Amino acid sequence: MKKILLFICSFLFLITTVQAEEKSSVEFVKNLTDEVITNVLKSNDTQEQKTERFEKYFLKALDTQNIGKFVLGRYVRSTTKEDQKAFIQAFTNMALKSWADKFNLYTGQELQFQGERPAEGKNQVYVDSLILNEPNPVQVIWRLREKNGEYKIVDIIVEGVSMALSYRNEYTAFLQTHTLPELTEQLQKQADSFTPTKK
Repeated sequence: MKKILLFICSFLFLITTVQAEEKSSVEFVKNLTDEVITNVLKSNDTQEQKTERFEKYFLKALDTQNIGKFVLGRYVRSTTKEDQKAFIQAFTNMALKSWADKFNLYTGQELQFQGERPAEGKNQVYVDSLILNEPNPVQVIWRLREKNGEYKIVDIIVEGVSMALSYRNEYTAFLQTHTLPELTEQLQKQADSFTPTKK
């Protein structure tokens, strides 16, 4: 289950944005996951090339501002915009390296879509899906936000576990006894010293 969760957290951020008025949220997710599986995961490129492409998709897909502010929780109100900006950059760098290292766990499981439903929050929807992993399917809920005619992923919920909320809980605990610059420094150190997993 842990490997599946790590894979999902990485794989689902491989996605570029598209015009919301041209595609439904379900079409957005389905079409682009199909594209990523074909053009990245099943490509004959080197691992380094795949990782570079992953990073490109990730940066286009991730709503860094909103996710960064969400994971900071109440500490957003007591920090400067400069500290927030530095944190979001370090958080993105760390997450990018971690997820890029896990995305190749995909082994061809089918992703089955079950429709969309409203999510709390302005212009947000959930897209429900299942990874048909034998013997037990894995529930994956994609949370999308539409703004200025574009969809972006703002959270992913795997078997009831929210990626964004997990980070928020972890960082809230750290910030109870440390400053935001200290958290930013720790995240950047993790990114700078990250060692890819050997197959």
